[in-house]
Amino acid sequence: MVVRRDKPDPGAAKRWPDAPMQARTRRRIAIAVPLILALAAGIYTVRWVHTDRQASEPVEAVRALLEAARSGNVDAALAMTTDEPQDATDLLVPEAMSADWEILDLGLQSWSPFTDYAYVWATVKGPNGTELTTEFSLVPVGDDWKVEDPFTTLTIENLPVPYLDVNGFTLPVDTEPYEGLDFALLPGVYQLYEHAPEFLAYEAEPLLALGDRLVKADGAEAPLLGEAFEGFTAVEGDEPELNARLTAYLDECLASPDGPESFGCPFGLRQRDIDNLDFTLGDDNRWEIIEYPQAAASGFGGAIYTEEFGLGLLTRNEGRARVTAVDSATGEELVLECPITTAGLYLVFDTTGEYTIGPNQDPNAPTSPTDTAWHDGYESWCEAA
Repeated sequence: MVVRRDKPDPGAAKRWPDAPMQARTRRRIAIAVPLILALAAGIYTVRWVHTDRQASEPVEAVRALLEAARSGNVDAALAMTTDEPQDATDLLVPEAMSADWEILDLGLQSWSPFTDYAYVWATVKGPNGTELTTEFSLVPVGDDWKVEDPFTTLTIENLPVPYLDVNGFTLPVDTEPYEGLDFALLPGVYQLYEHAPEFLAYEAEPLLALGDRLVKADGAEAPLLGEAFEGFTAVEGDEPELNARLTAYLDECLASPDGPESFGCPFGLRQRDIDNLDFTLGDDNRWEIIEYPQAAASGFGGAIYTEEFGLGLLTRNEGRARVTAVDSATGEELVLECPITTAGLYLVFDTTGEYTIGPNQDPNAPTSPTDTAWHDGYESWCEAA
């Protein structure tokens, strides 16, 4: 016997989620969806990590430059810049660097993955807790970021000594009066004249340099040009030593073959002044110093002409010199007294910070740029005793 079954009525079409899903399909979807989500998340994460790494590279480039400067690794610091500094590079040496500062903070000011530049700000702290913030600009060079012009300019002029002392590093300086010199500095702290020259003290605060900023360690803006060296003062109590050297200098004048007529001897007497009185000094040049002058030092460097570096001597008390002249016709003697001042005498320093006393004009120079106390001889103020 054959049994027939009627064909089931399909009824209305059913679709997911109303239609029951086969178990195999459900398994496939359960596997595929997490994979798709994980892939999407991975792609996003890779892009985010890549962008974040790109954004941090300029910051790390500035950090590396600052750390190299602080450790005195000048070559490494210079390798992270785009160009050579425009100013003199004599102070870009490890010996002129100091580690007496620290990096406080760094941050990205602006950057875009579609541009070829970035700006990073940095904050450092120097002596006395002084903080300084400035912004650096960077550009990509190959696979690296380089800092554009991270140098500070130190300008000097009219130094009283012929050398620059920076963090104990001595640099001879050769410049004419009224002319300045510009030196490039890497970020850091710069103490000038830790070892002050003779007769002088240097009491100015150290300088903190960062990018285009240069401030004193008390937070004040560092003055430009020669004002940066206003910290020079005469050491109190050193004038006796100065006057002892002045006394020795005057004694050497008398002991020289030409006596007080030697160049640089400030006795205020010339042979022709005696001749005009029909008297002559004779062969024995009977000079004597009856009172030595007392002097102090002045810091007016611009008054120095052929000796660029020195401190002019100021006369505190005039000295007196006495000479006996003889009338060549009658043999009559005339005693003259002449004031001894220190006009035209200077403390002339060498590159070790030691000084000697001497005139401010080269006796062998054919001409002098400006008349000095030694122009055409030393003016006489002698009188009969």
